[in-house]
Amino acid sequence: MVRLSDLIRGVTGKNAPQETGRKEPSADAQGQEAGASPTLDAESSRPESADTSQSERLSRAGQPDIDLYGLAEAELTRIGGAVRQGESLRLDDLVPIATGIVEALKESDHLLARALSRQNRLPLIASMVNVAIVSTKIGMGLGYSPDELVRLALAALIHDVGMFRLPESQLDDTGRWSAEQVEAVRGCPMMGAELLKEHAPEYPWLPEIVAQAHERGNGTGYPQGLHGEQLHELAQIIGVADVMDALLHPRVSGKARLPHEAVRILVAEEKTAFPDRIFRSLLQELSLYPVGTWVKLTSGELGEVVRLNRRYPLRPVVKVMIDQNGHRLQSPRELDLCRNPLVHVKEIADTALIPV
Repeated sequence: MVRLSDLIRGVTGKNAPQETGRKEPSADAQGQEAGASPTLDAESSRPESADTSQSERLSRAGQPDIDLYGLAEAELTRIGGAVRQGESLRLDDLVPIATGIVEALKESDHLLARALSRQNRLPLIASMVNVAIVSTKIGMGLGYSPDELVRLALAALIHDVGMFRLPESQLDDTGRWSAEQVEAVRGCPMMGAELLKEHAPEYPWLPEIVAQAHERGNGTGYPQGLHGEQLHELAQIIGVADVMDALLHPRVSGKARLPHEAVRILVAEEKTAFPDRIFRSLLQELSLYPVGTWVKLTSGELGEVVRLNRRYPLRPVVKVMIDQNGHRLQSPRELDLCRNPLVHVKEIADTALIPV
């Protein structure tokens, strides 16, 4: 039986050649609906005990009672500590988390809502998790196969691993960075790629993605200033998601944008930096009213977008929380605007004015 970790590494048999990635998804993948994602085999599903590994505990990663976001943060925290201590990296426990992200996003947009929200406990680590979630949604819009989506999620989770080599004081500094600090950041992608080559050779395709995650198709990225077809598509998807997250959750001084503002700024200011097909997928999956956006309806009610209607992007599903008189409802209700043609979004709500 083929194990999930082997699929992600690019090995499907003892003598199988190791896949190094590809610039575009296959023709079959582009037209394929994301079906059942690969799962861990029976060898990885022994009864739980005090010594049960995280990979084993996550063999049911798609189940709603598992806090995938928290597990991802915890595992990346462990990896960050290993990098700082000069210890060996172990990525196998990230594979079931990546799989769980794919499975969860097939079922609902709850993880996406968390990634787009303003809560941010561990800036660097939360950013890596957010980027993985948004990247996976973009990959879904591109028609990636289940295996490709898990690879994308895994690469996005680890894309800023080189940043763990920076002083923690710099990572915690929310002020404007000095020229020296910025230069140190620009060297992080290559440091991350070297870390993976040294400590995770069983994932031979990952270093290229990590090295290119901050490159841009118009040559304005770093560390090498690559252009266009020189870039792996997975790296470009991660790059778009990373810019989106930086707009939502500025890591240094800057204004935090609402989801709809971030989408519009990204498309307007970065249109030459990424391929059109990635932007189309971003717009398709996040809409003008991304999950987590507060809106005012023509009924006078206020609510939060909780799901998108892909065929009708201007008619999302809204959880109505404030009535026409400005009072918070004790029992919020979901309103599918596709099923209520007389009600539509009037405007984006100013969250600062929403009653607590």
